[in-house]
Amino acid sequence: ITEGTMVAGMIPGDSAEGGILLGHRLSQRLQAYPGDLVRLVSPTSVRVSRMTGSPTPVYWTMRVTGLFETGMFIYDNEFVVMDRETAQAFAGLGEAVSTISVMVEDPWQAPAVQARLEGSLAPTVRVETWQEQNAALFGALKLEKLGMGLVIFFIMIVAAFNIVGTFTMLVAFKTREIGILQAMGLPARSVGRIFLTQGAIIGLLGTSLGLILGLATALIVDQTGLVRIDPSIYFLDHLPIHIDPVDVLVVVLASMALAVVATIHPARRAAALTPVEAVRAE
Repeated sequence: ITEGTMVAGMIPGDSAEGGILLGHRLSQRLQAYPGDLVRLVSPTSVRVSRMTGSPTPVYWTMRVTGLFETGMFIYDNEFVVMDRETAQAFAGLGEAVSTISVMVEDPWQAPAVQARLEGSLAPTVRVETWQEQNAALFGALKLEKLGMGLVIFFIMIVAAFNIVGTFTMLVAFKTREIGILQAMGLPARSVGRIFLTQGAIIGLLGTSLGLILGLATALIVDQTGLVRIDPSIYFLDHLPIHIDPVDVLVVVLASMALAVVATIHPARRAAALTPVEAVRAE
């Protein structure tokens, strides 16, 4: 917990015994806010009653000194933060600790740091990365990314068919002009190149416009949190956007390639026309 994740109150230090921080969602569920007292039950401090022989819980009274918000649903909805000495006494650990969290500057270097820690620590110590802790979430996101990629691919296929239909109609409407150009000495290859160039220009303009609008929309959604999602399923309350240059490049190149490929068949039909056939068709 850092100062940037604090919503209200203050972080309890060593001098604030009995002070705790609550996740803001947990605070709303308990209706407990800074200054209120909360009773906690430690599972390790249960005593056995001499009269009944049944376990009797030992209650701890803690004062809420602040609230925090991390953006992760499970942390904000279930976690309580207290100073280390109080937590050790509450859990009955003595001087020991059960978990140590390590933060690295580059989150994607966590597996490398994990390997170094495993090599220097005892075999009984388990080192787990944030990718392993959220493996189910990343698996679901990977599947959704694959599905979204297929959707985008089929959208481009439909757009390519539209280009084929448009250029086929264009060749039919411009048959007379094509025949006149060929009669004036324009080679058949040049006729095909004209249509290929036109298709490439259309693909470039459409791809550029889609790229600009897509990047602008992604930045707006990421900065404003416009798309809200169910935090109990995805652990986040809004949709974060990460722009991968490799993915963007693949989509741009695929879009350009499909636009050019879609004009090959109409361009061949135009190049195959002879001046006599073109004029006779008119």
